[in-house]
Amino acid sequence: MKKGVYGVLLMLTVLFTTGGVLTLIPAAGATYPNVLGYRSLCTFAPAASFFCFFAAGLTCFVRSTFVKDDEGGSKQEKFKRHSHSLVPVIFVLLLAIAGSVWFGVVKSGYSGGGGTEAVSGATAG
Repeated sequence: MKKGVYGVLLMLTVLFTTGGVLTLIPAAGATYPNVLGYRSLCTFAPAASFFCFFAAGLTCFVRSTFVKDDEGGSKQEKFKRHSHSLVPVIFVLLLAIAGSVWFGVVKSGYSGGGGTEAVSGATAG
């Protein structure tokens, strides 16, 4: 096993997973609510969460398939043995893409554009 590469990929998996969880944490100071209906650290949630989880799954797949040396065989044979693991990774990627489209649809509904909320028309005074 290539311990240096394995360690880097493991740390990336942990960082991407942590990032995915952090994007969902509520934050009252956010510019506008995410598409789930609440203000969170990342207003691009849940798409950002899914992209982080996709990256975590992909680094985990690469680590277990190509870096881990506990199984014999060529890289093609290892890929065939582990290819079923790509199904959930691809599913999460599709969720991330769908979340991005959802975000775009909701964002286009804001009349202010540029990330601002719809203008209420109320006046001060």
